[in-house]
Amino acid sequence: MKNSIFAFLILLAATLQAQGQTLSIKPAKIKRGDLVTITYEPGLPDSKISADAPSLTLVFTYSTFYDLPWKMPMKREGNVWVARFTAGRFATFATFYLQSGEQVQKPAADKQYTLPVYDGNDKRIKNSLLHESYSLSAQMPKSPDLQANKLSLLKQELIDNPDNYEAKVAQLVVKMAMATQSEDKLRFRQQAREIIAAKLEENPTLPGNVNLVTMGYLMIGEKTRLDSVRRVIMERFPEADLSKDLRANIIAKEKDPKIRVAKLEALLKKSDELGEEGSESIHKMLFEYYASTKNVAKSLYHASKLYAKSSPYTPETFKNISSKLTSSKIASEVAISYADKALSNAGEWPVGIIRYFPEFGYIPSYVPDSVRKQAVAEAKSALYSIKALNYLHLKNTDSAKMLADKAIKTSDGREALINSSSVFAALGENELAFKTLWTLLVKNPTDSVVLKDAKVYFLKHNGAENAFKAKVQELEQLEIAQLTAKTKTLMMNKPGPELTGLVTLEGKPVTPEMMSGKIVILDFWATWCVPCMQEMPYFHNVYQKYKNNPNVMFMVVNSGSNNSIEDARKWVKQNPQYQFPVYFNNDKNIGEKVGFTVIPTIAVIDQAGKLQFRTIGFEGEILQKKLDVEISILLNDKSMGK
Repeated sequence: MKNSIFAFLILLAATLQAQGQTLSIKPAKIKRGDLVTITYEPGLPDSKISADAPSLTLVFTYSTFYDLPWKMPMKREGNVWVARFTAGRFATFATFYLQSGEQVQKPAADKQYTLPVYDGNDKRIKNSLLHESYSLSAQMPKSPDLQANKLSLLKQELIDNPDNYEAKVAQLVVKMAMATQSEDKLRFRQQAREIIAAKLEENPTLPGNVNLVTMGYLMIGEKTRLDSVRRVIMERFPEADLSKDLRANIIAKEKDPKIRVAKLEALLKKSDELGEEGSESIHKMLFEYYASTKNVAKSLYHASKLYAKSSPYTPETFKNISSKLTSSKIASEVAISYADKALSNAGEWPVGIIRYFPEFGYIPSYVPDSVRKQAVAEAKSALYSIKALNYLHLKNTDSAKMLADKAIKTSDGREALINSSSVFAALGENELAFKTLWTLLVKNPTDSVVLKDAKVYFLKHNGAENAFKAKVQELEQLEIAQLTAKTKTLMMNKPGPELTGLVTLEGKPVTPEMMSGKIVILDFWATWCVPCMQEMPYFHNVYQKYKNNPNVMFMVVNSGSNNSIEDARKWVKQNPQYQFPVYFNNDKNIGEKVGFTVIPTIAVIDQAGKLQFRTIGFEGEILQKKLDVEISILLNDKSMGK
């Protein structure tokens, strides 16, 4: 192990030296609050990216610089490319590489550039080495020294921060992975359990501390212990706020609403301190129940308890209260006031991932300005439409019409347009109601809920069923046109994978000649894979359409993952409804070659042998149209066979 660690340190030193050549990072030792400048000079002997590259992107692969985008465009300044950003108050460590098209710049094949963060004493900040150990799985996933290198970093983290609970557990996880004897694995696991149990005892009713306990058990692969932890907390500390929250989650599963509400009310009577997390979850369930049953007094009482503690989600909470009151058609004036509260805070609308750490508070992630602007506009338009519905309930038709008009002019968000169309229809303006929903259908022709209402409004102002059918056909054509345009932008144009391990179910090898000059559709699956089974009917429909086309070849490939060729043969016999040809894979590296780690995965190779499309995971019914469009694009592109 000493030799591997020594080699790792040599590699690290070489990386730091490389970072000072074609790529430089200033300051050399980053501290929180520092302005970080990354400069890349192409054209040097060790540069991999050409000097005339039209653009350059800094790609983070592991990062706790949460307020930065994962892909950051660099700016050209003279002969160099530059990226500048501030290290946040929460930053600890990051890894990245540079990319321009297919050209990639890394310091080594199994190493990326690093951004370690230091404290005021030039020592790595707490968790920096821990997070670097996590990053190694992305940097050197196949290295035989991966675990040893992780262990060396974790040991140093614990030398610097002996009380680092997560690092203690992570170190034992690595030791379990490295152990070759079952008794050693069990010994390390037991040590981890003791550390996690001790963590629980530090503060068993503090949600943040219990989250760390939960994380610990997940790290050692013992998810089943989480229910035991919750049960222990409820038994030992029945009056604690956290216990109330846990009990409320159990009560929420009660099917009889009257029994459920009675239990929740009884739980509240024990104690109801304003702003407690447990109480808030109970108030939320009771608010929704009483609003649904039109109990105005009780619903408003519980609503008032939902925003005792301010957070980035407070504007959204106001909107949800207003929306629930509106859908229940109660307390319209109060619903309007909650909508106004949300509108006054709409500029702070929660967008993207918002993390929370006890030591740092809430940390919003990076969100492009255009995305934030759209989210705020959609929130505002939805709130205007909610107010419009309530003014309609109050018989104030002028205000309802004015706000509905304002809503559809502010954005074309789904909620706003559906609500506004209801207002227009209630005011007898069915043509306007239809046109409002048509805006949504043009964006998403498959929205069946919107299509149903649109038909009602259309027939009320037009009355011709055939005219509406023509509109539906127009939508279907539009959907295919949109899907085709989008799919063309996703063409990969990558060299096709080497498929040397595929055989028929009779054991005969699949040769390159069999696939030459054809569009080849590979569907990787396994008999135990539920999403794969869900995908099969849609895939089979596409097969039926093209099965007689000599230029298209379908290969439904059992990936071999925990399956044998006999399992594949048995499945074929048990599923005669599927007529597509089934193959078996003997190549353990097929996932790496095609570019997938989960199934189902569909890969489409063009007539020239290039990998053009890849769909990872089950996408639902849209798969059928998407795959059909992909094949159609390749068949219609005459250049593909050249």
